[in-house]
Amino acid sequence: MPPDVAEDALLVHAADQAFVDALDEALVALHPNESHWWNHASFALPLLGAIAFVAIGLLTGKAEATGFGLFLAGITVFMLPVVLLTWRATATAIVLTNRRALALHDGRILREVAWADVERIERIETLGNVRWKFLPREGQHLTVEGEIVDVPGLVARAEELAGVTAST
Repeated sequence: MPPDVAEDALLVHAADQAFVDALDEALVALHPNESHWWNHASFALPLLGAIAFVAIGLLTGKAEATGFGLFLAGITVFMLPVVLLTWRATATAIVLTNRRALALHDGRILREVAWADVERIERIETLGNVRWKFLPREGQHLTVEGEIVDVPGLVARAEELAGVTAST
């Protein structure tokens, strides 16, 4: 196993590790996603607010605080299916092999791009959030989000494997 895989082995989902173990091509790098579905701000922030305001309301006897906490709890419940559906399209790991890059979600391939097809690698920044796109000549691109472990190392390795220089 490459050194950058062993460092982050505890972050790798079991299904992603099983997929990597079954690969029939040379593994170059494995970069897990550090986040989980419950880290999504649309879920976590209203949940934390609900807990805080309900606790404050109950401790101080302020009905307004309790009511606002219950309102935030309703938002949390409403957002839960949205967060779970969007999480299913989020890469839990990016796998680099000698032939291709794969975005996995719990052991299932979301996207893959062969190095021979990669025309360019682009850095996209939106409101301080940086992501990278591996763009093939044809077909769908593969996106590397900022929550992936060691994105700079992943991009540098991808540049070597694809034979292109990333645009910034």
